[in-house]
Amino acid sequence: MDQKQEFYERLHRSSQAQTKGPAKKGPAHTKNYARNQRIQEIMERNREDGISGSSIEPRLRLTQVASYILAFAMGALAAFIARFLRFQIAGTAEQLSTDMDLALDILFAIVVAFILREAVSLSAVKRMGAQVAGILIAIVTMHNVVHEMPSTFARLFSEQWVEHVLETTEPGTLYFRGHTYHI
Repeated sequence: MDQKQEFYERLHRSSQAQTKGPAKKGPAHTKNYARNQRIQEIMERNREDGISGSSIEPRLRLTQVASYILAFAMGALAAFIARFLRFQIAGTAEQLSTDMDLALDILFAIVVAFILREAVSLSAVKRMGAQVAGILIAIVTMHNVVHEMPSTFARLFSEQWVEHVLETTEPGTLYFRGHTYHI
């Protein structure tokens, strides 16, 4: 009997300890929730101290610009990796058709960009436009880099692939759907 009574007393004490603190309502306390709470507390403290947001804004703008530049560069890297993967899969420099080639390059690049974005935890929605712009610009200008560094691309791809790119494109141009546009 004493053990039972002792058990019930412990249960009662533990239930009383839980109700002594503030009632817990709202979202679960995850890492993001805790981080957002700290940021909110800092912002409220700064408002109370009379610190304006103008001293914080230049750093915030610089961070935002840097994140867009990173997203653009990741898009360009994704386009390069996509072309490399397509070459490794196909094993040839021959094209299917200009439209089909462009569609496959974009599709592969979007998949690679998604994987890269998840790897570095980049916000998907806010920076998606910069990534797509990086993909498109890299796809239409990659041949210019091949013209500048053919030996590097010959090691990465193959001699035949580099020869094909050098024969079918001109340096200093945009190559889109089989048409060349001078810059």
